[in-house]
Amino acid sequence: PSQPAPLREPPKQPEGTVWTALSSGAAAFGVPGQAPLLTVACEKRGTLDAVLRFIRHTRADEGAKALFALEGNGHVARIKLDVVKAGDPGEWQGTVSAFDERIEAIKGAYGVAATLPGGGTLRWGGSGIPGAVLTDCRAGLTLPKAAPSAAASESAEPADEGYEY
Repeated sequence: PSQPAPLREPPKQPEGTVWTALSSGAAAFGVPGQAPLLTVACEKRGTLDAVLRFIRHTRADEGAKALFALEGNGHVARIKLDVVKAGDPGEWQGTVSAFDERIEAIKGAYGVAATLPGGGTLRWGGSGIPGAVLTDCRAGLTLPKAAPSAAASESAEPADEGYEY
């Protein structure tokens, strides 16, 4: 009783994981025929308010928060995820503007690593499927390039209130 609980190892990515385009316009990463490990969906498609929703399906503790790191294709994005369903499997969700340049990490021909503290790292080689969700979400819209402002530079990195790195 006086010893600390053993640390749980992060779950391992199963063999045979692939991206699958869903009829809803979203994409799921996982083993075909099994529950997805990661889902990427667009909300407010074709508007300047368009966002990508990331849903990471892995164990989750009630009230937990973390920064979900996406590294690939010359970009690094950190997306705030909150637990929306505790348990094993649980569900973490968060959104990011579809126009955030850092989200280009999911788009391109090179590999991507997607890490959730305690939830493990998912890795995939270049896949056009998540990038197609991003492109479709933007629907040909582009934001004008503006000079960085103090507010923009403050929002460029997410605040770390309660979020694990």
